[in-house]
Amino acid sequence: MQAKINLYEEFFFSDEWKALQWQPEERSPIFPSVILISPVRYAVNSEHIRIIQVASIHELMEKYKSSAKQQRDGKPRSSASSSGIKINLT
Repeated sequence: MQAKINLYEEFFFSDEWKALQWQPEERSPIFPSVILISPVRYAVNSEHIRIIQVASIHELMEKYKSSAKQQRDGKPRSSASSSGIKINLT
């Protein structure tokens, strides 16, 4: 699995991802996080890529529901939108 993460790092350093169609036009390019959904916890690391490991989609949603709620409760929202976790699959 670390070899796969190393490939993601190579892609990160290539800067090719900055020109992809899903990048926001009005702000700086964003490199996507890597989400590993598996009951196995892999011994992987990266200093350049955010790696999220969860055993299930449910765990992922629970993990980020609490942080989204803290942001809602602690910071005023500038626009009215539906609450919850949004995952853009492209």
